[in-house]
Amino acid sequence: MGTFNYTFQLMQASGKTVTSSHDAASYMDLVHRYNDAIGLMKINRLHEAEILLRDVLNRQSHAGFDELAIALTQNELGRVLRHLGALDEALELLTKALEVRDRADEAAGSCIALRDGNLTRNEIAKVYEAMGDCTKALAVREPGKRICSNEACEAFDYLDGELLACSRCKCVFYCGKTCQRHDWKTRHKLLCQEVKMEKMLVWEWDQQV
Repeated sequence: MGTFNYTFQLMQASGKTVTSSHDAASYMDLVHRYNDAIGLMKINRLHEAEILLRDVLNRQSHAGFDELAIALTQNELGRVLRHLGALDEALELLTKALEVRDRADEAAGSCIALRDGNLTRNEIAKVYEAMGDCTKALAVREPGKRICSNEACEAFDYLDGELLACSRCKCVFYCGKTCQRHDWKTRHKLLCQEVKMEKMLVWEWDQQV
């Protein structure tokens, strides 16, 4: 999932119209700071990335960025906070981002597995995993909207039906055994737990009522 150019996405997503040299400088400053934050995330300097992303998020609306660009920043800050263990705030940010990104995907007619809404949805599921709630993680990863959960996955697209579920918790999915082994070693091993059937039934009932 690390093959996307997030800086390009940020600039592409924004509906900003630059009307002065000051506007242009402010706009590009935020783009560069966002880009720096993504670079810090890649080398695991997460606290520094958090500071930059918070600054970008706080200034974006005043700089004229549209809701899709803001949702992208919320998504990345949510990812950072998940890694840092700030799960409640991560969930709040990612939930806001999901609403916007899902709506944009629908408007654009996007149907690939790795569309923006599904990327955010998988992040939300990972937060629930970290909270110890595999039942909610599975509910978020609803059929037709699942993606490979290995952050180092290099696949560009695949069919939902081709994904492999973890044999124990059954709430996380992978495009192949290589990705499953990698995520097991780097993340999922500490979070995996067997889901009891009665809990699944209770959650499904709650969703219906």
